[in-house]
Amino acid sequence: MIENLLVCASTKAQGYFYRTSGGAEIDLLLSWPDGSLWAIEIKRSLSPKLERGFHAACADLAPTRKFVVYPGAERYRLAADIEAISLEDMATELVAATS
Repeated sequence: MIENLLVCASTKAQGYFYRTSGGAEIDLLLSWPDGSLWAIEIKRSLSPKLERGFHAACADLAPTRKFVVYPGAERYRLAADIEAISLEDMATELVAATS
C-alpha cells in the first residue's frame, strides 16, 4: 500500500518512515518541495484508532495534513485535523497535490 501511495506522489514528494526511540511513529511521512509534511498512517480496521505514537510523532513534526488510510469507503474526520480516507481517495489527493 505504501508503494502505491509513493507512486501517486510521483517524484514531487520524498517518502519516509518515521520512528523515534520513544515510540513516536508515522507509517509514511511525505515531505513536499514547499517544506510541508503529510503524515499518513495505514490501518487495516474498518474502525481505525490511532495510537499514542502517531500523536507523539505529529507533535514532534507538526505536519500540515494528517491522514489515516483504512479499507473503508467513507471519508470522515477522526479529529479536527486528522482525516480517515480510503486508499483510492488518498491516491486521488496525492495525484492532485502533484499537479
